[in-house]
Amino acid sequence: MNLPGTAGGPRAARAVGRRLHEIYVCQGHALDRLPLVRLTTGAAVVRTVWHLPPGRFLADYTRLADEAGEEPVEGRPMDPRAYEALRAVAAVSAGAWALGAGHPAVRVAANVSFGLLQRQVVRLDRALWSYNSHLNVFLGLLSLVDDVERDGDRDAAGYATAVVAALQSYYAAMYLQSGLAKVVTVGWKWTRGSTLRGAWAELGTPLGKRLSAVEPSPARAASTLALVYELAFAPLMLVAWPHRRLLGLSSAAFHGAVKATMDISFWHLSWYSVPLFAAPDRAVAACSRVLTAGRRNRWAGLGLAVAGAAAGAAPLVASWLKGRRARV
Repeated sequence: MNLPGTAGGPRAARAVGRRLHEIYVCQGHALDRLPLVRLTTGAAVVRTVWHLPPGRFLADYTRLADEAGEEPVEGRPMDPRAYEALRAVAAVSAGAWALGAGHPAVRVAANVSFGLLQRQVVRLDRALWSYNSHLNVFLGLLSLVDDVERDGDRDAAGYATAVVAALQSYYAAMYLQSGLAKVVTVGWKWTRGSTLRGAWAELGTPLGKRLSAVEPSPARAASTLALVYELAFAPLMLVAWPHRRLLGLSSAAFHGAVKATMDISFWHLSWYSVPLFAAPDRAVAACSRVLTAGRRNRWAGLGLAVAGAAAGAAPLVASWLKGRRARV
């Protein structure tokens, strides 16, 4: 017998339990989502490697900082030729892995080379870890469970659900961390919009600069909405799970607005909003059939791996050839 007013407690607990089970234990099409998330992660790693500073720049920057008597850069820079070779290994291995090359040597090469490259760049500024360290986490986790996609049994589906849910939770945690950082460092004064308005004026696009020049209302509204959105994303992932595609689309739109007004691209999150949340199950299944072709046919797998490796290496080779012609 339940006391008056207490019957809702057990029902609420059961509802929460069912929702957690749905997300973390029995998520539909999770096995199909793994190849798409792998493709996104590999592409993001390759794009990051393309845009890393050249080895010669890192060596020259370290030397100039030491000569200027500024705070010394931690450690010694890697030899520029070794650094560029490491960039090539990272781009080739991550590109091949993204399209299905599952050999352990490919996965190890991608993780080790990308981690070492990140370490070289973070020597310049430790805060750079916070920008794309999640790529290291996603790459490592997906590499560890890469073989799950080869099995189609019930256990594999449950394992895939746990992995996809962990990545979705990590994604939501990044929003929560960003919102809490604003509250802790600035407080609720953030909602007044002065910080955002100043950023629009100093760093903004033409649209952002125009918004900074008008009355404070747009900045106040945008600051409040941004803070509420970041703090609410993680709870909404649980509460509104059946509508998670809308949550993914809202994430892409949120970062699109930031890009349009401040020219700051959080492209990592924009990319992941699709495979983790927004992509419909049918599209995910169709993409999975293409990306897992190499699991079923050796030659198809070899072709996809070679295509990924070539795509990863091509821009680096082009930049090296351009630099050599310029020196000549």
